[in-house]
Amino acid sequence: MASSPHSSSPIHHLLVFFLLFAAATAFPVTSEFELGIQKRIHFRVYFHETFLGPDNTTVTVVNMSLPYTFGDIDIFDAVLRVGSDASSTVVGRAQGAGFHMSQQEEASLIPLVLVFTAGEFADSTLTAIGRLDASGKAERAIVGGTGVFQYAWGKLASELVTSSVEGLVAAFDVYVIYYTDVGCSAIT
Repeated sequence: MASSPHSSSPIHHLLVFFLLFAAATAFPVTSEFELGIQKRIHFRVYFHETFLGPDNTTVTVVNMSLPYTFGDIDIFDAVLRVGSDASSTVVGRAQGAGFHMSQQEEASLIPLVLVFTAGEFADSTLTAIGRLDASGKAERAIVGGTGVFQYAWGKLASELVTSSVEGLVAAFDVYVIYYTDVGCSAIT
């Protein structure tokens, strides 16, 4: 009985392996990666969130109507300013989600991205994730960034400044380590 053209033998597998091995050694794909100079900075921005009206910055997309808002999901796109006053200069946006995750208390898991649109960090982002409880104080891990903040890591500490039915203001203290002059060069 003749073998089908689609069957494979151990010799066929061995031949494919050696061809791939030869191609990999003939065309190496390696590079040297350098992070550059490490910088550590601290700065403060203010998170301005609005709950009501035409400038609403937060929307509840899942409302489970359970105790302590357990299971609810909120999406936000709030303003970042240099001060706690609503007329202070806008430097960016804080965009993310709040996952209400506790059955016993008001607590949320909040992944968020700080998107800088003005100032020395314009066109850069920082990504953070962490837990927020009813006290309004939180520490989140900075897990990355873009632009100026390539390969960033650090801590985002927040504290509630003011809160009302209309919205809230929180101070974000950003402690970040990032690298300048990041480079990647091919090795031949």
